Amino acid sequence: MENTDNTLREMQQQMQQLREKLNKEQIINERLLQKSCRQTVDRLKFKSNLPIVFAIIAILCSPAYLSFGLSPWFLIFTCVLMLVSIVATILTNRHIPQMDKDLVTATNELTRYKKIHAEWLKYSIPALIVWVGCLIWDFLRNQTISKVEFYGFIAGISTGLILGILLGLKIRRDQLNAADELISQIEELQKDA
Repeated sequence: MENTDNTLREMQQQMQQLREKLNKEQIINERLLQKSCRQTVDRLKFKSNLPIVFAIIAILCSPAYLSFGLSPWFLIFTCVLMLVSIVATILTNRHIPQMDKDLVTATNELTRYKKIHAEWLKYSIPALIVWVGCLIWDFLRNQTISKVEFYGFIAGISTGLILGILLGLKIRRDQLNAADELISQIEELQKDA
């Protein structure tokens, strides 16, 4: 009888040790997942702030475009467009969650961020088309340019436009991928909770 009691106590101790190990591993896994979420949020914030940096650079460089013969009204139009872009980006970035909130709220904010981000293309693409049209019209109305300058201008605008669109699409894809990754990490945290 005593041998059975000892065996039972040993089994209970082993079960207790196993529970403690599992609890420690779950805590470690949860901490690693939370750290990964914070890193993803930081990466998402960095990628989401890049358009603001590019818009500020465009605003700061705009006075130099006067030497190309562009009119002041076009430069004002460009600056207003960039300011609208900055404000819209800041308003969109408000929906990137802080990981100190509850997970349901964080998921809802990320979903809202993705939806606003997807809607932004409906406004940015027509604005870009209007801006390029105004740029070409403003450049063409300048009667002092030669054909060589005109073709150089068109080549530069085309190259810049293509590179800008490709960079913008890459940044957008990275932002949406980071948001999707963060949503899946939050869902994983919710499973553990």
